[in-house]
Amino acid sequence: MLFNSLHFVVFFVIVLALNQGLRPWPTAQKLMLLAASYYFYGQWSWMYLGIIVYSTLLDYCIGLGMVRVSRPRYLLLLSLVTNLGLLAFFKYANWLIENWNLASGAAGFALQLTPMDIVLPVGISFYTFQSLSYTIDVYRGVSRPRRNLLDYALFVSFFPQLAAGPIVRDYEFFKELDGDRHVGAAQVQRALVLIAFGFAKKIVFADNLALYADPIFAEPARYGFWDSLLAVYAFAFQIYCDFSGYTDIAIGLALLLGFRYPQNFNYPYFADSVQEFWRRWHMTLSRWLRDYLYISLGGNRKGDLHTYVNLMLTMLLGGLWHGASWNFVIWGGLHGGYLAFERAVLFRLPFWNAANPLMRALRWALTFHLVCFAWIFFRAKTFEDAKTLIGTIATASASFDANAHLGMLSLLLAMLAVHLLGGWTGFKEWLGRERGPLFAATLAAIGLLLIWFTPAATTPFIYFQF
Repeated sequence: MLFNSLHFVVFFVIVLALNQGLRPWPTAQKLMLLAASYYFYGQWSWMYLGIIVYSTLLDYCIGLGMVRVSRPRYLLLLSLVTNLGLLAFFKYANWLIENWNLASGAAGFALQLTPMDIVLPVGISFYTFQSLSYTIDVYRGVSRPRRNLLDYALFVSFFPQLAAGPIVRDYEFFKELDGDRHVGAAQVQRALVLIAFGFAKKIVFADNLALYADPIFAEPARYGFWDSLLAVYAFAFQIYCDFSGYTDIAIGLALLLGFRYPQNFNYPYFADSVQEFWRRWHMTLSRWLRDYLYISLGGNRKGDLHTYVNLMLTMLLGGLWHGASWNFVIWGGLHGGYLAFERAVLFRLPFWNAANPLMRALRWALTFHLVCFAWIFFRAKTFEDAKTLIGTIATASASFDANAHLGMLSLLLAMLAVHLLGGWTGFKEWLGRERGPLFAATLAAIGLLLIWFTPAATTPFIYFQF
């Protein structure tokens, strides 16, 4: 069930009405939200709903058991092996089989494995990480085990963030669940702004940018320099608008139900270093990788070399988390290399950190293009496609065709300017608090954009595949 479908609109209106009507009866309200979340997920596959229920029951029992046994490490290990094992089976089994067959064939072995008929459950990467964060925090003593199974089940499966995040920590969710959760006019206004901007990002921009970028990434050998270059920039903004649009909608929907979620995007292309980019892009995943992987590996506590290795390992695994493909590993490796190079070289150059506008612009331009280069591997279907696209751009041999390229170039420059202006002024955040006519005018303008520029066929959110 997609956010941008009539089915979801009817579903959410019913849930919102029931949520308000059941406020005097908290247990009934929670049961309704849990049932709604399971119904929401079941629209993709009722069969895979059992995985969420199993993971919920397992980690709920493990959380309770950790404070009662002398060696909780074994329970943590059980949670890690089971949850990551399920994730690995559904997400990586056929990829591992494919790589085994390639390697064994190259080595002359006759043993070839048959791929399995597996469909990746929607959102498994997100709710697996969310559930694991709970057991790890209980083990570390950061969180207390939740004794109410209904509360914990709702934490794992709450539908606004279930399919593609943000990845919410247990203490963040339970703080809201245990609170009053009264939704006043200010919260409604902020939620409407988030939802409106989210739909505009997804439908008006991401889906239309996909119409330009998808054919070029599908057959890169057919296109020249300008088409390929503009496709890279188009995808950079497509994935930002698609994913940040989803999380804007998710945070807005949760807010209408009385839950305040952490921010997940903060104008990432405004960053002037790759380190800052990861503090602004998919922020809840970034902190998960930092807190549960990078720090667990030792962080920056064991000298420079270990720090660089830990950064690389964290980003390689973060890349693999996105999908079963060597391209995702390369994407993560590039970001790991960027982060290590910044720490080892750039951040140590006195002139590099200068606050003057020229150096700020230089740092921003380098960061933006390093990120865009890495997006090529993220989006390309195969390594060969990525290599072809990069080779075409490297030649810089085609002339500019105003009829074919000027419109997209102008759109991308305008989007970049608006993005940078938003990062500088915080316009969207201010609009969520503005009570004057600008609020109503903005919503009306977004409504007109949706009417005028909605493409004939919209696509699922990109991160649903992860």
